Amino acid sequence: MAEAPTALLLSSDESLRSSVLKWGDGRDEEWLFYEEAAGALAAARKRALLLFVADARTGTVPSSGFLRRLRDLPGEPELLLLLDERADPPDELRIDEIHRPTGDGEELREPLLRLLALARVRRTSGLVGRSLAMRELLSSIAQVAPLDVPVLIQGESGTGKEMVARALHLGSMRAGANFESVNVGSIAESLLESELFGHEKGAFTGAIARRAGVFERANRGTLFLDELGEMPPAMQVRLLRVLESGEYIRVGGVQTLWTDVRLIAATHRSLEDEMAEGRFRSDLYYRLKVIKIEIPPLRERPEDVPALVAHFLEDANRRHGLHRRGLTREAMERFLAYAWPGNVRELRNVVSSMAVLGVGEFLGAEDLPPEFAPGSRRAGTLPMLSFAGAQSTQQDPLLANSLLSIFAELRRVHQRLEALEARLDGKPREAAIESRGREFRPDFPRGMSDAEYIPVALETPRDLAGAEKVLVESALRQHRGNRRKTAEQLGISERTLYRKLKSFGLG
Repeated sequence: MAEAPTALLLSSDESLRSSVLKWGDGRDEEWLFYEEAAGALAAARKRALLLFVADARTGTVPSSGFLRRLRDLPGEPELLLLLDERADPPDELRIDEIHRPTGDGEELREPLLRLLALARVRRTSGLVGRSLAMRELLSSIAQVAPLDVPVLIQGESGTGKEMVARALHLGSMRAGANFESVNVGSIAESLLESELFGHEKGAFTGAIARRAGVFERANRGTLFLDELGEMPPAMQVRLLRVLESGEYIRVGGVQTLWTDVRLIAATHRSLEDEMAEGRFRSDLYYRLKVIKIEIPPLRERPEDVPALVAHFLEDANRRHGLHRRGLTREAMERFLAYAWPGNVRELRNVVSSMAVLGVGEFLGAEDLPPEFAPGSRRAGTLPMLSFAGAQSTQQDPLLANSLLSIFAELRRVHQRLEALEARLDGKPREAAIESRGREFRPDFPRGMSDAEYIPVALETPRDLAGAEKVLVESALRQHRGNRRKTAEQLGISERTLYRKLKSFGLG
C-alpha cells in the first residue's frame, strides 16, 4: 500500500483532470488519472484510496460487475459517479454520490472536496460504517474539526465518543499538540481537582512531588472530558472559570497559571434534564454547547453491523493469531435482530469472545452468548401492537428498533388476519377490513377500552423500509403527533425521528 493518501479519477475529460489538480485544499493527496477501467481498477487494488471518481458521461451506466469491483476495493474509498443527464443511475450496488455535471465541471469541486474530507475522517478515526447516520456523523466531524471551538458530544455508552473526540483533534489545527482524556465519572471527587489542575508537593497526603494536571499537559492541544454530566457542582464552577479566562491554580499552590486548550466534552446523560434538576450549571452548558454532535446508537444503524463484525474479527485474528473468516448466516441473523444495548463496545466484546472461544473458520449460533438465544429477553424481539397509555415492560424502546424482527412479526400477523378474513362468509372486503380490528385482539391491559387500541397496520410492508415506516407512523399516531414522546418510545433522538419522518413523507 502507498503511504501517501491517494485519490483516483477515471475519465477521458482533460479539462476535468486539470480542474481536479487546481482544487487542492492544502492536503497532500496524490491523484492518479486513468482513461481505461481495467487500468484504474488494477491501480486501485494496490492502494488504499480515499476517493474513486468514475466518469461515465457517455450515455451508458457502468456494469454491475464494475460497480461491484469498486465496492470491494481495499480501504473502502468514497465512490463518486458522474453520469450523463439522460442516464438512469444504478440501484443494485452502493454508490456514495451521483452527480450529473451540466457546466464546465466547477460544480464538482464542492462534492469532491467534501468526500475527500469525509474519507480522511473515516481513515484517521477508525469509525466503521456506511449507513446514512454514520456518514452524517463523519461529515459533521470533517466540518467541525478545523473550527477551534468547544464541542459537546452526546451519545449512549459504548457508541465511541472518545473516537469521535480524537478524530476532531486530528482534524484540527492543534493536531501536533497533546490530546489528553479524562473520564470524570471514574475519578473520586476528592481527586478530580488534582487530576484537572495538578497539585504542588505536600498539597495533601501522598503528594510527594509537584504534578501537572490535564489542563497543563494539554496546553495548545485538546482536552477531552468524558461523562461530564458526572462532574460535581463545585468543580463545575472552577471549570467554567478556566474556560472563560484560561486561568487556574494547582491544588496547594498560589501561582496563577494559564492554559490554551480546545475542550471537547461528552456525556450519555441529557444535560438539559440535569439543568432542570439543578445538577448542572446552565452557564457551563451554554459555554460548552457551541457545537453539539450526536452519535447514533447501533440499533439505529443495523446495516453497519456486518462491517463492524468483519472489522473486529480481523482485529481479533491479528491480535491472537487466529483465522476466523466470518459468521454463519444464522449467527449474523441473530446479530441483526439483537438490540445491542451496549452499542459498538458490546459488539466488539461479543465478536472477540466468539473468535477466541469458538471453533472453525466460520462462527455459528452455537458460539453465541446466552443472551442471543431465541426467547431471551435481551434477544431483541419486538412488541407488534401499540396500546395508547399502556405501561408495560414489553414496550422497551431498546427492543423497538429491531426492524428485522418487526418485519417478520408483521408478516405473521398479516397472515393471521388474512385467515380470519377468509372465514368472514361472504362479507365485502371493506367489511372484512373493518372487522379485523375487532376480531384480532391481544389481551388488553386492565382498564383499557376498545377505543384505546391502535393496530400497527392492516397491510404487510413490502420491504424493510416499509416495516420501519409502519412502526414510526404507529408510534406517532399513538402519541397524537407528539414527536418528543414518539422519539422516546422508539428509543431514537428527535433529530433522527425528524429525518425519518421527512424520508417517509410523514413530516
